[in-house]
Amino acid sequence: MTFNGNGKSADEPYVITGRGKEAAPQNAFSLFADINYNGGGPRTKILVIPASGTANNFSDYGFDQSDDGVSSVVNNTDRDNILFTRTNQGGSQLPVPANSSITDLTRTPLSGSPTQTWNDQAQSALAFNKPVPLPVFTAPAPSAQIQDRRQAIQGNAAPDVQQVLLYEGSRLLGTCPVKDSRWEYAPDADWPLGQHDLSAIAVRDDVLSGKAPLRFYITLPTPVVDIRAPKEGVEVDSGVAVDGVAFNADTVTLTEGGTQLGTAKVSSNLWSFAPDGGWSIGKHSVTAKAVQGSQESEPDTVNFTAANKNLKVEWKFNSSWQDWQSHKYIHSYDITMYAGETDVKHWNVGFGQLPDGSVLAPEFETSFWGLIIDDGSDGNVLLGSPPEGVHIVPAKGNLTIRVLVLIPTQDAAYQKLYGLFAKSLTE
Repeated sequence: MTFNGNGKSADEPYVITGRGKEAAPQNAFSLFADINYNGGGPRTKILVIPASGTANNFSDYGFDQSDDGVSSVVNNTDRDNILFTRTNQGGSQLPVPANSSITDLTRTPLSGSPTQTWNDQAQSALAFNKPVPLPVFTAPAPSAQIQDRRQAIQGNAAPDVQQVLLYEGSRLLGTCPVKDSRWEYAPDADWPLGQHDLSAIAVRDDVLSGKAPLRFYITLPTPVVDIRAPKEGVEVDSGVAVDGVAFNADTVTLTEGGTQLGTAKVSSNLWSFAPDGGWSIGKHSVTAKAVQGSQESEPDTVNFTAANKNLKVEWKFNSSWQDWQSHKYIHSYDITMYAGETDVKHWNVGFGQLPDGSVLAPEFETSFWGLIIDDGSDGNVLLGSPPEGVHIVPAKGNLTIRVLVLIPTQDAAYQKLYGLFAKSLTE
């Protein structure tokens, strides 16, 4: 049986278009982009989740705030289903009883949401009523730096879980049987040097949990470098930074062809580089080497295409101060998006490389008027425009978001944002 990043093919959610309650397939949980089951408005998308299926992130299926969110639902299964306000079955829950429907989620209250209702707030869902607990990683430790290239991945799962699916990104590494609530993955090849971001999904009777994250690093006694952004082969705005991690190194040198581009200082194993004036338009192949004294790492290279995007993004660090309740440090950043010739009504903006134990500050979560897709607890923050399109980035104008992040330490390395990007969802 074939698996992918969200579940088994037999239970894989999919998008259709249609209007009216009768457009909802039988034996499935159907989520409509407009009230009254897409009746009368411009939106026609329906996300269909087969019975016993899981949709841990609606955006994975092309159902996101670019076409508004979930505004009405039909549960054509014999089980109670659940909507969640966060990806991976997080946040607030709205049970949807078996063989029932909700015509208009603008009439279902949700305290604390930007609309004060459930309209356009759901980001994940289950077509069953008993969520599977997340699996737990027990080895290696979060953020561990490991020199064993065959490091095993171990963890625990709930007693009624039969197996755990282990992923790196969207690639399935292995299906791990659970015995006595324990599971293990032993790689049959060396882990590549650098950063690894894994996720584990527990499976109980073909029903899937959300994703549990783990980040660790494979290093050497000598310098190691790993480019983390941009991703290989992508098209990015010309103002993007190339950044990543480095170990046992003071600096990272960057070259393109035979030309040296510059040097980036390594701080808490993080580094970032952007050329003055941005990247020239076109294809680039940038190579990084970590350096400590006379020692150099093996090179790491990323290929990307720089373009003049309609949506651009910049950041500014404001300050940091201790939060006396959590004893962590609130870091304040201004993220500003700029639009070119056309308005950007639907957007995502995000960044990563946050240390273990980080999360968006509660005061930001309660005051932010858009969607919080990733809250930083897995090292990444991803924010989205409110579905109603109120907070747009106007043509030849800008939109600034003051983001507050709780970080365990007051490290100067986190006076920068790494992997920052902004994306127009309709471009």
